[in-house]
Amino acid sequence: MNRLLSSGLLAATLLLAPALAGPAIAAPTATPTASPSATAAPTITARGDLVFLANDPWFPSGPLEVTVKNPGTAAAKGFFLLRLPAFVDPTSGGDCRTIAGTPRTWLCGGAELPARGERTYRMTVRSSTPEPVFGVNAWGSVAGRDAAGVTDRFTDFRINWPDRTSLRLRATATPVVNGTTTVRVRVTNTGTFDIGGYSFNITTPTGVRVTSPACSDSGRMNGVGCEILRQRVLADGATDDFDVRLTVTGGAKTVRLSLSPSNRYTNEDTALTLRIGGAGGSGAGDATTPPPAGPTATATTSAPSTSTPEAAQLPRTGPSGSTYGLIGAALLAVGAGLLVLRRRMSRG
Repeated sequence: MNRLLSSGLLAATLLLAPALAGPAIAAPTATPTASPSATAAPTITARGDLVFLANDPWFPSGPLEVTVKNPGTAAAKGFFLLRLPAFVDPTSGGDCRTIAGTPRTWLCGGAELPARGERTYRMTVRSSTPEPVFGVNAWGSVAGRDAAGVTDRFTDFRINWPDRTSLRLRATATPVVNGTTTVRVRVTNTGTFDIGGYSFNITTPTGVRVTSPACSDSGRMNGVGCEILRQRVLADGATDDFDVRLTVTGGAKTVRLSLSPSNRYTNEDTALTLRIGGAGGSGAGDATTPPPAGPTATATTSAPSTSTPEAAQLPRTGPSGSTYGLIGAALLAVGAGLLVLRRRMSRG
């Protein structure tokens, strides 16, 4: 009888063992390793340096240096391909020529390079955007090429346009004598960095004409006045003083002075009006309001996260409560069956 009971308990244990056991642990998956690809060493390499555009605020330009190297063991001609973004073009240096069928790309260089030798090409690139831009950047790229046309991979270099800044304009006018007057202009760089030049405009009514300095031939002030380009480095905190001579006929006049391009400046005192005639005049405020420093940013509020907390995302690795309930019910049923069998055998 005891042997029968032991056999029944052993069978129940064997049936329930899979439920009591924990989940099987999967074998770790091997991470594939990428086999290195064999690449041939480039014949000619080229690298471009950072470009800062400056000087003329309307069409700023700046130096670009490209270093071409011959890593080989024999002398070879070193060319390089130059790619520039829209509205940026090479103007001098580098011995560049366009390539048919490949827009915005030039083939440059071609000098003989000794084994493991190099040469640096100093070029000038110029912005030709339809409207002046400030505080932006773009990317160009260069790639070395040998005489056989084998080209290395392209590497990028950055082109920086001038940042927006602040200049303060002040001016006074001398009395009109024999139909002439002198406007004494003072422009102060109130920004935090040097600038490479700026544009000074004087809007003249009928009866007023600028005699010196010479007006720019850009055509931007045709019919309304004179544009004077001040193409000189103006350090931060420095002042640029100069005179503008006018001829005046027909009585007192009002002229407007301003710095341009107007979207360059972050301050308001970049324009004023002068009353010319009689005992002379002085700057009369009339400041223009500059455009905002950049596009207005709209604040966005992030929606609260609805993801399940990390603890709730963890996988369950043991038997659940329902599993234990099933185990208990099964053991109870086995025990009751064995008890009934024992009583029947005792009666027999």
